Amino acid sequence: MVKVCTDIPTIQGILTHPKVRDWLTDDNSSFNYEPVIHPQIIYLVNKEHTGVIRIDPLNSMTCSVHIATTPELWGKGAEFALEALTWGFKNTQYSKVVAIIPEYNERTIKLVQKIGFVKEGVITKSFLKRWKVHNQFLFGLYKGDT
Repeated sequence: MVKVCTDIPTIQGILTHPKVRDWLTDDNSSFNYEPVIHPQIIYLVNKEHTGVIRIDPLNSMTCSVHIATTPELWGKGAEFALEALTWGFKNTQYSKVVAIIPEYNERTIKLVQKIGFVKEGVITKSFLKRWKVHNQFLFGLYKGDT
C-alpha cells in the first residue's frame, strides 16, 4: 500500500541508501538531498519504506515522476509503481505522467515500459555519468491508456 509521506528521515533513508544514491545523481551533482516538503510536491512511499516516488507538477494536467527503490524492491518495483500511478490518477488532477530516464538505466526503462509508459522522445547529450555524456529518454503515460 502506498501512502503520502512528509517524513524527511523516511524519504532520505531511501534516497541516500548506499546502493541507490549513485543511480540518482550525475557526476557534477552533490548528493546532499533534502526532501522539499511543499503542497505541490508529493512523495509516495510503500509500507516497507523500500520505495519512494516523487510527483512534481509540470502544468495543470501533467506531472513528472521520479522513482527510487532500495535493493529489496529491485526487480519487484512494478507493483509499487502501478499502485502509485493508480493513487496519483485517483487523488490528483493529473492525467499525464512523464519520466526522464538516462539511457544507461536499463532497469528503470524496463520498469516503466512494463507498466505502460511509452517512449516519447530523446533529450540528447543531457546527462553526465562516469564522465561520459548520455542521452535521456522521455517516457509518458496518459491516464486513459492504463
